[in-house]
Amino acid sequence: MNTVKKIRLGNFELFFLRNGSFWLDGGGCFGIVPKIIWRKLVYADELNRVKLDSNSLLIRTDEHNILIDPGLGNKYSEKQKKIFRIENKPSIDQSLSELGITSDDIDIVIATHLHFDHIGAFTKYDNQSDIQGDRNIVPTFPNAIHYIQKGEWQEAISPNERTKGTYFITNYMPLMDAGLVKLIEGNQEICPGISVEITGGHTKYHQIVFIKSQANIAVYLGDIMPTANHIKVAYTTGFDLYPVEVMRKKRELYQRAIDENWIVCLDHDSRNCAGYIRQTPDAKNYTFQPYEFT
Repeated sequence: MNTVKKIRLGNFELFFLRNGSFWLDGGGCFGIVPKIIWRKLVYADELNRVKLDSNSLLIRTDEHNILIDPGLGNKYSEKQKKIFRIENKPSIDQSLSELGITSDDIDIVIATHLHFDHIGAFTKYDNQSDIQGDRNIVPTFPNAIHYIQKGEWQEAISPNERTKGTYFITNYMPLMDAGLVKLIEGNQEICPGISVEITGGHTKYHQIVFIKSQANIAVYLGDIMPTANHIKVAYTTGFDLYPVEVMRKKRELYQRAIDENWIVCLDHDSRNCAGYIRQTPDAKNYTFQPYEFT
């Protein structure tokens, strides 16, 4: 079954990859918004969990195969699978195979941040075990440089009581050991047409990714706006470390998105992986207009 959607953006090709799904507490997903309101937007299961997809973005240029947030991966215990109702189908490898490539063909990987649902697939189990019988963990993309904000890296390797449930060191430390990490500081260009910008909010050093070609702009928003159901400025999540900063940043980014007609790419929406931000007729709120794939 074909699960990959495609957009031509100037000289670039954008491929939207589905890499499994997981379920999180509905209250956590909508923060201070009461269930009597958010239940009109999304289904909650018997444990009050709502489904989130893991949507990665592959950018193909003349020179690079660039992957943003490869997703969940499959290094989870049975307990974790049960808590988060993790479904690792299709996997990142299955999504890439639809395009006739493998993980070895990826040469740049960019992380918006290092939470497990975004970069669990940075690493994988190999087919060997060490002398104690533990399974070895190796990089999934052995030919790629992984671009990570230095501040985010430092937060992830020294998590606090609140963040330790979302940062798993086995997802990223093997990359550093293999010499595959490029720690960056602040806004910068990764390669021609691809740049990152720190937003903060969700985590202190959360970043978004800009894709620009021939005056066309697409932006992968990460967890600043994880789904179309979070279009309202006040709809932050309980997982945002700095929710007021998320609100401020959303207002700023929304105006830029409207002025420059961005294609915005959503990391967790189960129905809409891309679309446009528009203002309501009264100019008081915003709406999400899904992209019409051909």
